[in-house]
Amino acid sequence: MKQRFFYFLCAALIVPAFVSAQTQMLIPLSSSIYAEVDALYMIQKLGTPSTARPWTTTETLMILDRIDESKLNGTEARIYNQIRAQVSKPLRFGFDRITRMDASFEGALEMYAHTNSKDYVNEEDWQNNFVKRAPLAKVNLAMGMGSWFSVFSDLQYSYNFNTDDKDQYSYAGAYPGGIGAIIPEIPDGGTEEFKIRTFAPAYAASFMHNWPPHTYDMECVFPKRAFLSFGGEHWNLSFGRDRFEWGNGHSGNFVIGGHRDFDNFVRFSAFTDRFRYEILNTIYDKYDYDGTGIKKSRYFLTHRLEFRILPSLVFTISENIMYQDQSFNIRYLNPAFIYHNWDEKELFNAIAHAELDFAVAPGWNIYMQYTLDQAQAPNENDSESDAWGILAGVEYAGAFNILNRPALLSLSLEAAYTTPLLYRRDRVDFLILNRRLSFNEGDIFSFEYIGYQYGGDTMLLQLDANLRVPGSWDASLRLLGMIHGNINPWASHNKDGDNSGKANYGGSTPSGANSEHESTFVASLRGNYAIPLPVKWPELSAWAQVDIISKTNKLMYDTTGTIPSVIYHKPGISADMQFSIGMRIKL
Repeated sequence: MKQRFFYFLCAALIVPAFVSAQTQMLIPLSSSIYAEVDALYMIQKLGTPSTARPWTTTETLMILDRIDESKLNGTEARIYNQIRAQVSKPLRFGFDRITRMDASFEGALEMYAHTNSKDYVNEEDWQNNFVKRAPLAKVNLAMGMGSWFSVFSDLQYSYNFNTDDKDQYSYAGAYPGGIGAIIPEIPDGGTEEFKIRTFAPAYAASFMHNWPPHTYDMECVFPKRAFLSFGGEHWNLSFGRDRFEWGNGHSGNFVIGGHRDFDNFVRFSAFTDRFRYEILNTIYDKYDYDGTGIKKSRYFLTHRLEFRILPSLVFTISENIMYQDQSFNIRYLNPAFIYHNWDEKELFNAIAHAELDFAVAPGWNIYMQYTLDQAQAPNENDSESDAWGILAGVEYAGAFNILNRPALLSLSLEAAYTTPLLYRRDRVDFLILNRRLSFNEGDIFSFEYIGYQYGGDTMLLQLDANLRVPGSWDASLRLLGMIHGNINPWASHNKDGDNSGKANYGGSTPSGANSEHESTFVASLRGNYAIPLPVKWPELSAWAQVDIISKTNKLMYDTTGTIPSVIYHKPGISADMQFSIGMRIKL
């Protein structure tokens, strides 16, 4: 009897592990699974599935289990089954009874053209920017052990962010007051470091492609995704490098924006049908931020609680801190602590946020986000300006047939408002300094916001529409109108222009004079098509994108003078039409 029980126990542990292999794999943000599951949730009047992404395959299966299959019509059921089959699909090659592996190759040819090579000369001037462009060649390596362990890494050959020795640069510390709270102003006779690119021939050229003509043009920051992930039915612990986002925003999100190339991270999540808890800690490169010769590291420490109050209503709250120091104290990792109470302004800056998603009717969902960076408490002086942001939208999803193929239609209308000094403080702020390696130029730096990609001082309205036949083709339209005030990474947060002083610039959005208001209109149309082949392997796909951009008082670098370049607003209207076309084969 004991022997039989032993065999039964072994079978119970080993066989399910073999059948459900790969279930701790992280699903990349670029996957269509997110949009398709979101649409099915709206159709069934369910509050948006967890907006802390990426999901693991284990969590995705739990999310799919909330959908009542008996209430799906034939079209919706076909889409549901396609998603579930895609998520449950094991890695292709079995190594033994528990271990499975996969290796795939992707080759892509992509070409770009635009009409204004005078005013649109940098990576940030493109809608199809560096993060979104396809690498020429990419190898994906994956391994899964049972239902509890997965590891993934990719290798790629692609164009670098920095292209060649014709690029023009400026020095961040040469700007009056420096840049934000990260880089101080360079004193007389000081060393000019933190070189930033002001003009890039690869983005200014009328025509460009994604194959590097020289080895020094190769992107040397890779893998872009590399992680170890293990867990169980209701929890996951992962460590590595990947892209993340928190929120249902279509134009961006306030705490984890999802627009960055990658983040190095440690993440723990625990999830049930009605509750989800997450700790996400991201780690940034170590630099001499203050010019003292003492290098400091930065860590973004976060904790997030998500409540499914009703099947149709989801509420989320998080508290988060940017932590900067030359050493690391492990006590700051306490995720149950109130981060705001680490009251050491030389080391920390706290930011909080809340989300609400409410499915008001079948097919319809409303959502909002609010973030608070700085507020004046009762009996507190007004030496620092309030800093906050709000985003809200309404979205619709429906399923129907096109030529006897199941299709999904998704629509959304979103508005956002951020105050001028959101993400800006005098000692530790939420500007991210990205280090880009170049074979012939050394370290080149760029700046991003940790959360909302457009930063503070922004008013935005965005309309999105997407029509997709899962697994076959999709077409999307985006219309964006935005007004941005005077505050940008190069503008001081201090009313006297001293970035070592308090963030007291004040004012309402859009701040500054009318000549400093940058108005932007974007119309984007994109189509993707999976080319049918008589065999399932290889996979072949193609895509095309057209972007029409118009800007008034465009923010630009003056590249005609001596270094450092001057940031200024070019008065009047400038426009650009940008084209991207590509094809990919996957083996």
